This record gives sequence, C-alpha cells and structure tokens, in this order.
Amino acid sequence: MTTTSSIRIDLDALEGNLEAVARLAGGGVPDWKRVCAVVKSDAYGLGAPRIAGSMAEMGVRTFAAYNPEEALAVATAARGADVLVLMPVHQLDRGGAAMHLLADEKLHFTAHSIDQVEDLELEAAGLGIVLPMHLELDTGMGRGGCEEHDALEILARIQTSPRMRLAGVMTHLPDALDDADSARDRGRRFQAFLNQAGDLIPTGVVRHAAATAAIHDPTLRFDMVRVGLAWTGHQPRAAAMDRGLSKLQPALSWWSRLIQVRRLAAGRSIGYGCTTTIDRDTVAGLVPVGYADGLPSSRTGPHRLVVHGQRGAVSVPVLGRMNMDQCVVDLTDVGPVAPNADVEIISADPDSAVSLPRVAARSEVMPYELLCGLSARIPRMIVAGGVRTESKHAHGVVVDPVETRSRIGFG
Repeated sequence: MTTTSSIRIDLDALEGNLEAVARLAGGGVPDWKRVCAVVKSDAYGLGAPRIAGSMAEMGVRTFAAYNPEEALAVATAARGADVLVLMPVHQLDRGGAAMHLLADEKLHFTAHSIDQVEDLELEAAGLGIVLPMHLELDTGMGRGGCEEHDALEILARIQTSPRMRLAGVMTHLPDALDDADSARDRGRRFQAFLNQAGDLIPTGVVRHAAATAAIHDPTLRFDMVRVGLAWTGHQPRAAAMDRGLSKLQPALSWWSRLIQVRRLAAGRSIGYGCTTTIDRDTVAGLVPVGYADGLPSSRTGPHRLVVHGQRGAVSVPVLGRMNMDQCVVDLTDVGPVAPNADVEIISADPDSAVSLPRVAARSEVMPYELLCGLSARIPRMIVAGGVRTESKHAHGVVVDPVETRSRIGFG
C-alpha cells in the first residue's frame, strides 16, 4: 500500500502534557486521581485504544468517551480504568466484553433526565448489576444535562435505587474560554447546587466541572478536571492558561513528502478555477495531501506547508486551490531540494508556521475540528524516544527504528 502521508504521535510529549495537568490539578504535586482524559471521537482522530492504553500506563485512571461503543474500546485498552459515557444512554450492551466491564463497574454513565435514569435502572435490574452514575447539571450549555429541580429528583432516585450508585456530579462550562467572569458565575452556581443537594451527594462523590479551557482557574477544578485538547499539547487560548501549562509540547505532527518538482513559466495559472496566476518563473512541488485527508481550504489567504530542503525547514505557500488528494507549493525560494523532500503539514513545533492552531486558524476552524477531520486513511504512528513503537511502557515493542523523518512517515 502506498502511503502518501503519516501522523506521528509522540508519547514522550503526551506523558509530559498529562503530568503537567496532573501537577496543576494536584496543586503542585501530580495527582492522577484528579485527571479525566477525554478521548471522544477516537481520541480526536488519533486512535483511542492506543492513546488510552498508553495514558493508562502513564497513570491516568479515568477517561471520558461520548458513546458506549467508544467507551468499551477505551475500557478494553485502558485496563482497570473507569470510563464515563457522556451521551444519554437508555439501553445497555449485553455483549460479553461489555458485561464484564459493567459487572466490574468500570463503565460509568451520565444522568441527564429522570426518564433516562429510570430506563437505566430497569436495564441494570435485568442484568443484576449496579451502575455508577454521574449527574450532569446544566449551568448554561443548553445541550445535555438537567436543571436544578430535575437534578434533585434524579439524585433522590439514584440514592434510593439498589441498582445505581452516585459516582460523580458534573457540569460543562460553555464560556470558559471567552468570558472568565461568566465561567466563575457558573462555577458558583454549580457549587450552590452541591450545597443545596446536601446529603443527596455522599462523601466521596467526585465533583467535576473544568474542561481544558477552564483548568487555569483553581475555583473551577473541584475534585477532578476533564482535559481533551491539553493532552495533545495545545491550549484553546494561550493567554488564558495557567503558567503550569505554559510548557505543553504538541504531541502530534503530520508529515508528507514531495512527489514531483517542476518548473512553471511566469504568467500561467494554477489549479481549479485558475484563481492563481504566477508572476515569476516558479519551481512548483506537488504534495500528495488534500482536503480528503482533512486539510481544508484556507479562508484567510494561502495555506502554508514546511518543506525540508538543503537550507533547512522553509515555510512555503500553497498555490491555487486545495485539491482532493494533492496540492501545489511554491519551492522557488527554498533552494536546492530533493524531489522526495519531507514536508510538514502540521508541526510539533509550537512556533512553526504550520502549528496546529495556525493551520486551524487559516481554515477558520477550531483545532478540535481540524483534528477530528483528519482522514482515517492516514496511518497513525506511535513514537517514543526517537523510535516507532506500539507502546512506551508495558508493551515496549519497538517495531521500526526511526533514523529520518522520511522513515517515520514512509518506512
């Protein structure tokens, strides 16, 4: 099979990012019990089973996934960890693997409404199991969860049910990134509800509100923080983040290579719609990456890629429109370059012209959206300590020494 690009996931960076979050959550000392790693959408397109398995080996004991299928895959890979299902679930999987995890109370469920809780109670009774439940209070997000009056009814139902136990109470802050004062108001509303609920929330129940955008605020961390983008090494907005997360290291990079280099005369157009006309003789390179791979068209001027030539890494513009499977770049100012030179689409260097936030900004999408849109046809390769490996810790099977970037991408 011909590989036209690859995504590299650096476990050393991943571990450093998670430790920074655990240290921040623990008040200066890493406390892994206070970290919930959110691995929705196949760990933002990076491969949830491998990512979660590695995270569990690093010390993460709690995960969150969106649906039961995702949660089952994560719990199977991250042996012994608890996995919270975020969506409203009304029926339980009765398959063998799921039943084992349900019996061990490793699959946790979010309580959104009294009807849903009643449905799950019947399901649990039929299976003879106890379900760990996390009540979600809606403090302004307006999607899942429930209002205070319904939340008290749900807590009372869980408290009296022999088939459920309250494991957590949670909320999700809609404006932690954009309005810190409003986020704190919502945090106070959450705390007021916790106080109001009193004995309906027993000692030991985990309270959690903060996602990546809010963990800089100690008043919003409660007992546990939920992190998604932070474990990838990125921050929603650097200026808003705690200094404890200032050294996050991007854990992923996306590599391709040139597959053709040719000279084009000044005055000719390039690409669909003839939207670009070059005004000088141009050395053009063809890169086998396009919007089908998850690199959307730029909305704010041309995309840029980084080409590695004899003069080092050089940022170059994409010429013309983004194509489905390929794009053209201007190599005129790169200097001598091999016809199969390495090309960075997304760099692990936070200062690069092709860092994840910069690529996302050119496309006017959130970094989350760009990550989740990366095509499944691109191989994901785990790298630790300069070698390609299946896992850094428990498995430690090195399958391919990495000597050059080309071998990382196309070995």
